[in-house]
Amino acid sequence: MIQSIIIYSFLMLLMISFGINASKKSIYLTPSGVVVNRSFLRFEVLFPLVLFAIVFGMRYDVGVDHLGYLYGYLEKIDVGKSEPLFQFLSKTGWYLNLHYTVYFGIIAFIQVFFFFYAFKNERYLFPLLVFLLFTNNEWTFWMNGIRQALAMCVWVFSIKYIENKKLWKYIIWCVIAALFHRSAIILVVFYPILKNGKDYFKNIPLQLLLLTCAFLIQSVFSNLLMRLEPLINSYANIIGGGAYSSYGFERIQESFVEQEGTGLVYLFRLLLNVVIIFYSKRLKLFYNNKRFTIIYFFFIVGIIIQNMFPVGSIAITRPFRYFPNNNVCFLFILFI
Repeated sequence: MIQSIIIYSFLMLLMISFGINASKKSIYLTPSGVVVNRSFLRFEVLFPLVLFAIVFGMRYDVGVDHLGYLYGYLEKIDVGKSEPLFQFLSKTGWYLNLHYTVYFGIIAFIQVFFFFYAFKNERYLFPLLVFLLFTNNEWTFWMNGIRQALAMCVWVFSIKYIENKKLWKYIIWCVIAALFHRSAIILVVFYPILKNGKDYFKNIPLQLLLLTCAFLIQSVFSNLLMRLEPLINSYANIIGGGAYSSYGFERIQESFVEQEGTGLVYLFRLLLNVVIIFYSKRLKLFYNNKRFTIIYFFFIVGIIIQNMFPVGSIAITRPFRYFPNNNVCFLFILFI
């Protein structure tokens, strides 16, 4: 435990320092006086990403799901549920006889590369992205929900194509994400909803009301849980199949128990979300761009779904797991 804390803390601090350096060197002035964005493929950007991949490629027993993926890779068992791109990574590793640390390192690099590349023109966010990646516990999702985390990172990159109204590029990248985890295909439906940059969440009292309703629904859902057992187990099999059936009724029952002991961290996150909602109009005026409005939409949808069902209800919330992760970058924009 102590060793892990030291290693991950050192990695976080090192990545933050490189992020600060990258943000300072993100632009330069040409002799003709034109401001140009520097290439993303620079040492101060790529080195921390490679270091992240090396450290997390060598991880061991970081969550239950990680050991399942490790066992599947070592025994050459397809744990990808026939999702082609993840199968390709595994089969390539088997064909080249790659050590499992190299295999998991490659996966970690794909995750972190797409996540940071999505903000290549907002490199002032890099230090905050690193800080939240570690302190908001997102890295544990990356290291356990490996396939969906891969899909999520690819999808975060694709959001810019909604902003730029490039339908086919957005669809192509959503399909690529779905080849890592098929639940990502549902994300295609957001293009027609968001392409015009409409702000669906202008009214602050309405947003707070929706968040309150989410908690009420959670309470009602807990009372109806026993009656929904057959439906929940069927749904778990449809979206995940095989091993994901274990995320069905029993897991949801346990999650209600876990929710009772969420403590100060849960309350702090809830308070932070409420503060962001209260300041949302100022934030929108400050950033005043279509992309911010799109990200804020996913932020609100994410926290509503997240609080409508317990965190442990993986069978139900899995398709919506993208949204809170996508907005990990957003939560601390307030403090810039």
